[in-house]
Amino acid sequence: MKRVSVIVFLLCFLSCEKTIDLNVNSQGSQLVIEGYIQQDYPAYVFLTQSQGYFEPIDSNTLTNISVDNAKVFVERDDGVIHQLTYIDQLLLDSLDLSDTLELPFQALYIDLSYQDDNFSQVGRNYKLLIEWNGDTITANTFIPPQWPIDSVWVERKDSSDYKCYIWARINDPDTIGNNASIYYKRDLGWKPMDPLFIPCAIAFRSDIIVNGENFEAFFARSGRADGEDGVFLPFYGDRVEDGQLINKDIVLLRISHINDPTYKFWRSVERMQDSGGNPFAEPMNLAGNINGALGVWGGYGVSYYYVPIVPDTVIYDTYNDVEVFEIF
Repeated sequence: MKRVSVIVFLLCFLSCEKTIDLNVNSQGSQLVIEGYIQQDYPAYVFLTQSQGYFEPIDSNTLTNISVDNAKVFVERDDGVIHQLTYIDQLLLDSLDLSDTLELPFQALYIDLSYQDDNFSQVGRNYKLLIEWNGDTITANTFIPPQWPIDSVWVERKDSSDYKCYIWARINDPDTIGNNASIYYKRDLGWKPMDPLFIPCAIAFRSDIIVNGENFEAFFARSGRADGEDGVFLPFYGDRVEDGQLINKDIVLLRISHINDPTYKFWRSVERMQDSGGNPFAEPMNLAGNINGALGVWGGYGVSYYYVPIVPDTVIYDTYNDVEVFEIF
């Protein structure tokens, strides 16, 4: 019996040492689309190319994958078509926006004619058409109405004098599929407001549980489970640190009503990021809505709120002074 056990062990050991050649199929680079359209603002699209899993990532990667030779159009459901313009550094310089608009890479196409025809309207359907390398890529979306929000307010996290969360009271419509994305920019008092919007903790939310109800929700910054405040980082009010008065945060909160395809795409992105490369996590595919490419073309019913972090502050009105270069 011992002899048989030893032979079985040796066979298993030798089989584990066998070299396995993997033939990973590659279909070449694909177009990756991240497109947005919201009421009263220009449609804009980021175009990049997919990169092979084993390809190196360095300081030139973002530049190399940016796409600057596509033609991008948006067609409204009444047949009106706008062509988007590729934004390069030369154009930013000519518009005196180089110091104002900070983008992570040069892959932006934007509708500079959005004010014509009152183009971006709630309830309208919009088709994205992209011509690139002989292919035509399409996608469809619509701009939903703004999420019905009664009020937004600031509430202390606990007994702390200055750590706060932002809360909102929401009247959810009695129809399934009312989803939201929640982002923020923060002015810390000692530096300008964040150049780009940052996702809140649990940035993408659905009404599956609260459909048709009036409910409260809180919004926080994303933290770490091992941090002092856990995964829900607070915003900060006025406080004294090392004998010095530090001014309160001022937050530009963006709450966007989104449809199911847009929600499913961004929720799948969020879940993949949360897995943190965990080899035991459930494998996922991104649920995009693009025909012929990867990514998402989404309509956003957006409400902005200008929120100074002062406990017990209540805000009823949306903030409507957001400039075009501030929507990113």
